Amino acid sequence: MTGNLSLERGLAVLGVLKEAADAVGVRELARRLEQSAPAVQRILNTLTEHGYVEQAFDSRRYRLGASVLALARHMLSKDRLIAAAEPELQALAAEGCFNAFLGVRRGDQGIYLLTVQSRSPVVIRSSPGETFPLHSTALGKAFLMESSRETIMAIIGEGPLGRLTERTITDPEKLIVQIMSARTIGYATSIDENFVGLIAVGAPVRDASGAILGGISVAYPRSVGPHVAIAQVGEAVLGAALRISAALGFERAAETEQRGARYAT
Repeated sequence: MTGNLSLERGLAVLGVLKEAADAVGVRELARRLEQSAPAVQRILNTLTEHGYVEQAFDSRRYRLGASVLALARHMLSKDRLIAAAEPELQALAAEGCFNAFLGVRRGDQGIYLLTVQSRSPVVIRSSPGETFPLHSTALGKAFLMESSRETIMAIIGEGPLGRLTERTITDPEKLIVQIMSARTIGYATSIDENFVGLIAVGAPVRDASGAILGGISVAYPRSVGPHVAIAQVGEAVLGAALRISAALGFERAAETEQRGARYAT
């Protein structure tokens, strides 16, 4: 067994435990990973020794350990993207009805890095580390806003895409048209596409080179829609995304934000 293979198997064990609702036994882990029980037990012993896995008090089954939480806390405190985004998300959420999110793309999925709950009656049920689809979320679409048609197809596949609501776009070609339209205004939307009754607006965040590094979004109940114009929300989210990008070294962000402010007035 090579070092890389050992690492891959250890990560696979952590992946299963992360997705599991409850603690998982050795035999079940072995079945899911298509490995022998003794091999999985050796991996668990190593992970337990370092605190990344622990046995549940009331059984011999395993779950994630405190060292995983320590890694997550370290990332939250040291990551420049999270540090730059958090005050902007807090400000957006303070408006009263906007739940705010920061995420990045990993392959054909998005991953939440930070979520901020507002005073909205809609409760956030997503937390850092959880994944989300690209095609039905404003945040996922924002990741793809500067990708070519060929790149978008390579990422999302030829379809049909998964349907989450009656308004979910399942045709990749229609999704690409929507993403290209979003590019012209700087932000993407999702209206009843991921959850019924929810509007979301997302904008990309760029690194110093101008490449899309991640994105931010807000989500709010459709019931407040008549009192909140999507265009106004879009400008607020775009402005926040540009300030985050500027904090990460994107020099054109300030110039773009100034042009947007002049246009808005």
